[in-house]
Amino acid sequence: MNRCKGEDIGILFLALDTYGPVGGIQRFNRRVVTALAAISADRGWEPPVIHIMRDDQALIPQTTPAAITAFGPRRFRFILRSIAAARRCRILFLGHINLLPVGLVCKLLAPGIRLVLFVHGDEVWNDPAYRRMRFYEPAMARALSRIAAVSAFTAKRMQHAFGLPGERFRIFPNAVDEIGRQPNPQRDRRIILTVARLGLHDRGKNIDALIEAMVLLKRRNVECTLQVAGEGPLKGELASLARERAVEDRVELLGRISDAELAEAYATACLFAMPSSKEGFGIVFLEAWRHGLPVICGTADAAAEIVTDGIDGFAVDPRDIEALSAKMTLLLDDPNRAFAMGEAGAEKVRTRYLLRHFRENLEELIGGLP
Repeated sequence: MNRCKGEDIGILFLALDTYGPVGGIQRFNRRVVTALAAISADRGWEPPVIHIMRDDQALIPQTTPAAITAFGPRRFRFILRSIAAARRCRILFLGHINLLPVGLVCKLLAPGIRLVLFVHGDEVWNDPAYRRMRFYEPAMARALSRIAAVSAFTAKRMQHAFGLPGERFRIFPNAVDEIGRQPNPQRDRRIILTVARLGLHDRGKNIDALIEAMVLLKRRNVECTLQVAGEGPLKGELASLARERAVEDRVELLGRISDAELAEAYATACLFAMPSSKEGFGIVFLEAWRHGLPVICGTADAAAEIVTDGIDGFAVDPRDIEALSAKMTLLLDDPNRAFAMGEAGAEKVRTRYLLRHFRENLEELIGGLP
């Protein structure tokens, strides 16, 4: 979308939640807010309008670089105010597929507005294990100018499920904070770390496969400990599995921990493993690389698109416990290789996945709108 320098471009961003629950989508939304505010200021555009459906206004930090209205329980007011704002805007970003009906109403009342939908993963795969596609969504999605998918894997899954043309999609990767650590080749504890929500819908993270791998490592006298950071209903199931498989002394379920405690966990671990089959992108691997850890991911989702097998980590079929345990053993027993792979991952983050790259990608997305 080519416009003269200095011409005002009204931008509206609608999100379900951003500053309340902590999760990948919420962190993504915060980066969108920051990047939109910076782009608008630098180009002399009017400030973006940010509406958040579920957050309470008290949750919005005073240092937020944009004017944000949070509606809390006032969902109907969110819809009305968003429709009114859209009539004064040229671009409407939708932070979740659930907001598509609101976006369509805005498009009907302001036909010239460009609609852009951010998609993150299983919410658009039409997989009944996570979220089934609503019957009306494929037709509504045809009103979108662009669909910004965090990975090619997610874009292809949505394209197939919704019957949309491939040219409607743009790959828009996630990002993490700047790397503020010094390389540390001396990690003196043989700890395998994984970080995940443990909700019932998170079985696809395949943490149970890591516990089964610990069984093989114990049989082979490979000394190590698996630490699982995360809280949810699956925690009890994982604890029971560890007891049943007689590796409870090698599995530490940390539960929900603070950011400082998580940073300490990354600092003491020697590798990060999550052979998931439900990653729409795999931001946990970027976080591990920020701390210099080699990673082990699964081969059945977008993580294998992010991780370069044999260079900055390993991609393993989560059903192949023998292969999973072999890669874990290799990294445990070869600290030099583990260090090199972790630093290769950190370099990938520095060159592709920081906030400045996120902003550049957003500028490119805006500039390419029809």
